[in-house]
Amino acid sequence: MAQQKESNGTWSFYGKLPKDENGKRKNYKRRGFKSKKAAKLAEAEFLKQYNNILPTRIKLNDLIKEYHKDAPNHIKLSTLKAYKRFETYVISPSFGNRYIDDITTLEITRWINAISQNGYDGRIYGESSTRNILLHLSGLFTYAVDHDWLQKNPCHKVKPPKDPNKIIKRQSSEENFWEIDEYHKFINSVEDEYKRDIYEFMFLTGLRIGEFCALQWKDVDLINNKLRISKSLSAITSQITSPKTSRSNRTIQLPDRLVEKLKRRYIIVSQQDGFNEDYYLYKDQTYISIATLRRWFNADVKKSGVKKITVHGLRHSHASYLLSNPVISELLIADRLGHSVEMLRSTYAHIYEKSRKNLIEYIDKL
Repeated sequence: MAQQKESNGTWSFYGKLPKDENGKRKNYKRRGFKSKKAAKLAEAEFLKQYNNILPTRIKLNDLIKEYHKDAPNHIKLSTLKAYKRFETYVISPSFGNRYIDDITTLEITRWINAISQNGYDGRIYGESSTRNILLHLSGLFTYAVDHDWLQKNPCHKVKPPKDPNKIIKRQSSEENFWEIDEYHKFINSVEDEYKRDIYEFMFLTGLRIGEFCALQWKDVDLINNKLRISKSLSAITSQITSPKTSRSNRTIQLPDRLVEKLKRRYIIVSQQDGFNEDYYLYKDQTYISIATLRRWFNADVKKSGVKKITVHGLRHSHASYLLSNPVISELLIADRLGHSVEMLRSTYAHIYEKSRKNLIEYIDKL
């Protein structure tokens, strides 16, 4: 802020405006005032009006605090926990004390590329984690735009880094399942009856592992052979939360042989002191942890000599078995799994391809 007398005897004021969304500062100057006092008053009014149309400047750490005041209302606890790890270990150390309108697209691009190649502060981040870090930073900036602290999101043109030479090797649903004879070989090899009952339950229901671990006796209707799925155990937070999607809230029918086993189990566990319907189906007042169940399953698969799959592979095996029966409609299977029909077709495309081949073979017999 400054005033000066011009050669014609009038006064002017001049200076630099705050940085714009591109990190640039523009000069301003106004002329034609009769006195220095008039120029000074006019400059104060000019800056007041300019500041009224600009968002309040805010540092990234303060933005994060504001974000987390609203986030629990629409973001799951497990997701928020992951976000906080990104903020604590990567985002805040990098940009926390910076005004968000000073952070540029080019700067973010170079920053995320460096993390992808070299990690950050001794920690190595894979392609998926690096992408999620960038997505969360972008989410923070979008929140700032929505609340008028920023004019545009500097992350919008930043592309997540990818390794062009990386060979993706991940077990898909096409590989992560058993044919029915493989399942029988496995289940017959499990000596521990308790674990065998758990694996059989998961295969016959097709539940996700988190859904299974969260089941309580109040979710089972042993009279009408029904099971209500309305919650899930998070592997990240070990908290019981709402299911993965709205379609995951569902009620499924249980086969008779499974109901008979549950009835026998209920007779035994209901005799325990303090038992009530809030007890977990295959435990007591506490649930089986996801890590424990995975460890049991992996060890038993190894002992069985059957093709290696994950616990989630029991769900894929259940779906594949149902889809191999042309009498059962896609909609019924999708509802049972908590999927849409479109998701069912996408996830189990290999089963549909097998059915198409069988169809042609059947036609060739004409």
